[in-house]
Amino acid sequence: MEQFGAYRIEALLGRGGMGEVYRAYDTEHDRVVALKVLSQHLAADAGYRERFRREAHLAARLNEPHIVPIHRYGEIDGRLFLDMRLVPGRDVAAVLAEEGAMTPARAVSVISQTARALDSAHADGLVHRDVKPSNIIVTGSGDDEFVYLVDFGIARSTSDAQGPALTQTGAALGSFDYMAPERFLEQPIDRRVDVYALACVLFECLTAQRPFAGDGLATLMFAHLNTEPPAVSSVRPGLPAALDDVIRRGLAKDPAERYATCGEFAAAARAALKESGVEARPVPAAPPTSITPMPFIPHTVGFSQPGAPGGPATGYPQPLAGTAAGLGGGTATGYGPPPPPGAGYGPPSNPGAAYGPPSNPGAAYGPTSNPGSAYGPTSAPGGGYGPPSDPGPPGFPPAAPAPGGGRRSRLPLVLGAAAVVVVLVVVGVIALTRGGGTPTPRVASDVTTAPVTTEPTPEPTPAPEPEEDLRAIIPLGFDGAGCRTGDPSNDGELAVLDCGASTAQPGPQDSSFYLYPDAETLDGVFLRDVTGAGIAELPAGTLCPDAQGYGYWQADGEQVGRIACYVDEGTQNAFLIWTEEEFNAEAIVAIAGAGQEGLVTLMEWWRQNANSDFVRP
Repeated sequence: MEQFGAYRIEALLGRGGMGEVYRAYDTEHDRVVALKVLSQHLAADAGYRERFRREAHLAARLNEPHIVPIHRYGEIDGRLFLDMRLVPGRDVAAVLAEEGAMTPARAVSVISQTARALDSAHADGLVHRDVKPSNIIVTGSGDDEFVYLVDFGIARSTSDAQGPALTQTGAALGSFDYMAPERFLEQPIDRRVDVYALACVLFECLTAQRPFAGDGLATLMFAHLNTEPPAVSSVRPGLPAALDDVIRRGLAKDPAERYATCGEFAAAARAALKESGVEARPVPAAPPTSITPMPFIPHTVGFSQPGAPGGPATGYPQPLAGTAAGLGGGTATGYGPPPPPGAGYGPPSNPGAAYGPPSNPGAAYGPTSNPGSAYGPTSAPGGGYGPPSDPGPPGFPPAAPAPGGGRRSRLPLVLGAAAVVVVLVVVGVIALTRGGGTPTPRVASDVTTAPVTTEPTPEPTPAPEPEEDLRAIIPLGFDGAGCRTGDPSNDGELAVLDCGASTAQPGPQDSSFYLYPDAETLDGVFLRDVTGAGIAELPAGTLCPDAQGYGYWQADGEQVGRIACYVDEGTQNAFLIWTEEEFNAEAIVAIAGAGQEGLVTLMEWWRQNANSDFVRP
């Protein structure tokens, strides 16, 4: 039996141009997984390696039932890999090969569930770029048939969205049969390339034929760029004619003429069924799993320094190491403490399933993705607040009592509107307003001395004020220059800044940031605040915003800080609080009166690293 790092290889599930997918036993976590091992030449491509690391991290942050989380990803013995949940089922390519075209209700159900996965990825800034039947897995049957979208292996951030993205070997990433016209033209891409591909898949589900056929790449490319697809009702008489216009718009050559989102496309398809008197299938519940969902970002294993394209890679020193044998043997550096068992994703099912021709039935697959930005231990929704003590500002209800004696809690309780400006009242202490103010320029901290001469020795340059230290690390989702000094809460903070609304919307309407002298003080303040406000710890396997509470969050397998999310029952104000130990900093953001929907908005906003990560000055 072959061994790949901690994985015992049990069976080959699929093989294609990008690598192989195996059924494997994870000896560290005592579970069977789908292990995608990429071709060795891809690890030698410095550009691809870096994009793989970046996009695997992004894909791992996704949190949607139709996308199964990644357990971990990284590099072992010069091979890039993804460890994902093994999902039993068949891919749509196999279903079509065995059963022929689907009924309209089934086809639209498959597309609708896939659209949910894609819209979730798009909300996190990720474009799949390889939507096709062999990357859509179905489990169950009838109205309970559940769909997973798999293989985010070539997914790409919308911030890096250019054309076909050739590897060093010149192979375009993605399947030409489902590739949008703009990708052939090296034009910038966005989520609408996935809308186009999804329309191709719906066409194929309804007819068992692809919308465009050709003997070679040139013919196929010409068809995608210039040829109008046939109407599905003409290819398969008896299909609802109302679907013709839906698919035609989804396959528009100009992205601006397509549906704006995959969800909009799916909704139009369901409406076409209803118009034709065909009853759409109900949305099925997610099938149960015996594996506890992982409450944070997956573990990252042993990335080595990428070399020049085609060249060898050199290793980064890592804190811990494990051994790898089989499939090349060698050492996998970078194993940290193993994360708790996670739900996971699973790659392609049967041979060829997501990487080449349609796969065979009966194999197992696994998609990609994981809870948002990830938290550790978590628990039930936080409760309400005790009776008021300190009076709040005029026009607002009084604040909650201060836990622990005279120290005043900073947890925001009240959001009110004054004209158009939303004001966040933090337990009667901090009124967060959109502020002006001009920041004091940062001063260099170096001390310069002059040689012994008749001239005086320069005095040491004053150290930066704590407020300017805090202003320098404010996340990029806020205008640091526009932040104003906040009121102290007497809990040991060095500085407080009120920064108003995020510049990235939809997102927080108000915000406050705190700087502490050390991580111990930071953690103590966070815990006193959340427990004093009745916010409970989230139990393992639950996540914001599906549950309210607090816990840890991780990135790249390492604990970053704590996080809490909750909705005030009285005001329905949504709050999100997080800390970053590296910076000894804490953030509190809120949306007034938005309830659970506001909490979802805050979490989607927070998962975009650029919005919420404190930055190194």
